[in-house]
Amino acid sequence: MCGVCGIWHFNPDQPVDRDLLVRMTRRIRHRGPDEEGIHCEGPVGLGFRRLSILDLAASHQPMGTADGSHWIVFNGEIYNFQELRPALAAGHPFRTSGDTEVLLRGLAEHGPDFLQELRGMFAFALWDARRREMTLAVDRFGKKPLYYALDSGRLVFGSELKVLLEVPGLDLDPDPEALDEYLCGGFIAAPRSIYRQIRKVPPGCRLTVGADGRARQERYWTPSLKSEEGWTAEKPESLARALRSELETAVRLRMISDVPLGAFLSGGVDSSAVVALMARMTPHRLRTFSIGFADDPNDESPYSALMARHVGSDHTHEVVTAQQLAEVAPELATHFDEPFADDSMVPTWFVSRLARKSVTVALSGDGGDEVFGGYTWYRRAWRQARLESAVPGFLRPLAAAAAALLPQRHGEYLRRLGNPPADWRTRAPCFDRTARVRLYRPEFLQGLGTFDADQNRRTLAADDSLPLLSRLQKLDLGGYLSGDILVKVDRVSMRESLEVRSPLLDHRVFEFMSTVPPEFKLNGRGSKWLLQEAVRDLLPAAILTRRKRGFDAPLETWFGGPLRPLVEELAAAPSLKLHAWLDPDGVKRVLRPAPGAPASRASQVWTLICLELWSRQAASRPSS
Repeated sequence: MCGVCGIWHFNPDQPVDRDLLVRMTRRIRHRGPDEEGIHCEGPVGLGFRRLSILDLAASHQPMGTADGSHWIVFNGEIYNFQELRPALAAGHPFRTSGDTEVLLRGLAEHGPDFLQELRGMFAFALWDARRREMTLAVDRFGKKPLYYALDSGRLVFGSELKVLLEVPGLDLDPDPEALDEYLCGGFIAAPRSIYRQIRKVPPGCRLTVGADGRARQERYWTPSLKSEEGWTAEKPESLARALRSELETAVRLRMISDVPLGAFLSGGVDSSAVVALMARMTPHRLRTFSIGFADDPNDESPYSALMARHVGSDHTHEVVTAQQLAEVAPELATHFDEPFADDSMVPTWFVSRLARKSVTVALSGDGGDEVFGGYTWYRRAWRQARLESAVPGFLRPLAAAAAALLPQRHGEYLRRLGNPPADWRTRAPCFDRTARVRLYRPEFLQGLGTFDADQNRRTLAADDSLPLLSRLQKLDLGGYLSGDILVKVDRVSMRESLEVRSPLLDHRVFEFMSTVPPEFKLNGRGSKWLLQEAVRDLLPAAILTRRKRGFDAPLETWFGGPLRPLVEELAAAPSLKLHAWLDPDGVKRVLRPAPGAPASRASQVWTLICLELWSRQAASRPSS
C-alpha cells in the first residue's frame, strides 16, 4: 500500500519543479513511511511513498520498463500477479518478484485491455513516453483513491486531495453540487470533489490524457446486476459450495504478504467468515482485533470474543470511551480534506491504530452487505414490497388510517403504502431536499440551479429491468460503498500506515453472486442467506443467528457531553465559515433542536460539524 502523485506540463519545454513534487510526495508520507521515490523527466514528474508489503528489498517506484518507454506509480495490490507473471516473462526476465513489475509490463505490452486481467485493489498512473499519454486508473469498486486536476497547461494528480492543495494556481472554488450531495448523504462520491476543478477517477474507470490536454474517460468494468433471465438455475446446496470455493480463493490471495498479517473481527457474519477461512489457511496463530464502546448496550465484544475462541486466534480487544472518541473526532474529520460525515470513521481509526501495533496488513469484512444483501434497508424494502403485493389499492387508505393506531415501528410499513419500496434507501440519510433548501442562502440556491442530490439517488435505483434488491445494490455500489465506506477505511487505516484488504469485495465473488436469485440472498428467513450457508460449518450458531449491528459512534452521548461545547460554539458564533453557503438561523435550528426532536437529528448535527471543521481548515490554508 502506498501513495502516488505526479505532474505533467503539456508544454515539453516546461520542466517539472522537483521541489514541488517532493512536497507533494511528502504530504502523503503516512501512506508510505518506508521509502520515497521521485522520477523527473522534463515536463513529467512522478512521486511515490511506499509501505513495503511484498518484495521488500526491490520493487522500488516510480518503476520504468527496461527501455524507459513506460513509467508507473502504483498504489495497491494485484492479488493474482503470480498467475499473470509467467505469460509476461517469455524472453524478458523479471528484475523483481513483486506485483508492480507485473502490472507495468502487462500494461506496456497489452495496453488498457490488461486491466480486465487484474484481481486486486489499485490506483495507478502510467506514463507512455512514446505516445505521450498519461493514464490514470482505479480498481473496480474504488478501494483506492485518485484525485486529479486538468487544465489547458497541465495535469496534476495524487492519492489524496491534500497532495493537490500543494500545487499553486489551482482553482479552489467549492462545487455547489458537491456540497448538495454532501448534505444529502454525508459524503461526496466520484467524480466530484468539494472543489470544482479537482475531480476523482470513478471506480472501474481509466482516464487517458494526451499531449494536447484532452482527456477521455472510459469504463472498463461495470457491476453486473442481472435480471431474471441471467439467474442461475443451480440448487441452493450447489450454490453454497460454489460460493465457498470463491471465498476461499479470495481470502487465500489476500493472505500473500511478506509482512505480519491479521484481521478485523467485529463478531458479525462478514468478518467472522473471513477470519474463519483465514484460520484454516495459516499454520500460525491468527491475530485478530476489535474495539468496543464503554457503557454501550450494543457492544459487540462478546461476539468477537466468542469467534476468537472458536478459531483460536490471538485476539486483542480495546474498550474506548465516548470522551476518547470525541477527542479525536474533530482531527479525523479534517483528515479527509473535504467534508465527510460518516461517524464510524472514529471507531474504524481506533481499530486500525490497535491493529497497526502488531501487523502491517489486516483483512476485513467490508463489502459483505453490498454483495450479499445484508443492509437493514434491504430487509425493510423487501417487507414493504411483500405488503404492497398483499394489500389491494382500495384498502390502502384504511391501512394508512390503521397505521396511526399502531406503534411507530409497526405502523411505518402501512404508512408507506403507495411509495416505492426503494424509498427505504433513496431518501436522504442526512438532509432531504426540503431541509436543504431551508438551510441554503438564496444566492447559493440560485447557483445550485436544478441540481438535486435526492433525484440523483432515485435515478440510480430506477432501473425497472432489475428486481428490487438489485436496484438497491446498484444504488449502494454507485455511491455509498465507493464514496463512503471505502473512503473511510482507506483514509483512516492509511493514516496509521495499515493496509486493509477486503476479500468479500473480490470482483469474482461479486460476479458469482450477481447470478444468484434474490431469494437466496434476502428472504423471509433473513439476509445474507447464501453466505451463511456457505460458511455454516465454520461459525458458531450464535454468530449466525445474531442481529445485525452497525459500527457507529455514540453521537447522542457526544453531543450531550464531550462535544457539547463545540455544538454550542457553532450554534452561537455569528461568523461560522459555513455561513457563506448556509443560513445562520437554519443552522441554529439544527444545532439547537426543539424539545422532543428525533434522535436522527444527531446525524444532521454531525454533518454540519464536519462541514464547519472542513471549512475552517480550508479558510486557514495559505493562498497560493
